[in-house]
Amino acid sequence: MTTHRLLPNAIVCVPQSQLRDYNARVDNAVLVHPDSVKGLTPKLNWVLQSWDKGALARLNAEALVFVDDDILSVQRCFVERGEAATIREPWLVKEIIENTARLAADVGAYYFGWEASNGALRYYTGLKPFMLTGYINGCAMGFRRGHGLRFDERIVAKNDFDIACANAHKHRLCVKDCRYTFCQKETFTGRGGQAAYRTSDTEKRDVALLQKKWGDVFGFGGFSGTRKRDYAGVQKITLRLPF
Repeated sequence: MTTHRLLPNAIVCVPQSQLRDYNARVDNAVLVHPDSVKGLTPKLNWVLQSWDKGALARLNAEALVFVDDDILSVQRCFVERGEAATIREPWLVKEIIENTARLAADVGAYYFGWEASNGALRYYTGLKPFMLTGYINGCAMGFRRGHGLRFDERIVAKNDFDIACANAHKHRLCVKDCRYTFCQKETFTGRGGQAAYRTSDTEKRDVALLQKKWGDVFGFGGFSGTRKRDYAGVQKITLRLPF
């Protein structure tokens, strides 16, 4: 886990059986879920429910942001050649998150986030610093109260694609701050977390379910590549919403 170094005030959500291990290693506040909640997608729903009627409800927070545990840095996409792109200062990461949540509230969006990958550093032009539609990477995504959304627990790992479509269907609008991207470790290279549940077979089933639910808003590429995620059968997906 690396995210706690960037967000020392973040709440870490862990199974009951792992509480002692986490308390011995991190200083963050810990939210405990039952061991019966297994896998990422059910856990996301459990946290949303806790925010609504459980332990998180006492915080009276207007927005909830999910951040994966393996974030290494936040990157500025708008830098010129030679300028520093990497952000690791906790106070600045916190301000970026809060400012984007505030922007979502200002425009009436219930779902918000940032650029999908650090590839944005190569193609960012400044002509679209914000977008009001599209895919938001689940490694860092936020919800405002009143969102009325729920993750499909049949989906193992492609839940961020599914929730982007669900939000578009229900609200049409999202806020994506394209000026920043959250950078994480490469998928399929670490232990723990989704590694116990995510396989090439679950990837294929996720893709089939997305196609069945949402049809031709998705484009699917091949599996070729040299990285571990390519060998594991991670299929390239593009999202083209009709609005």
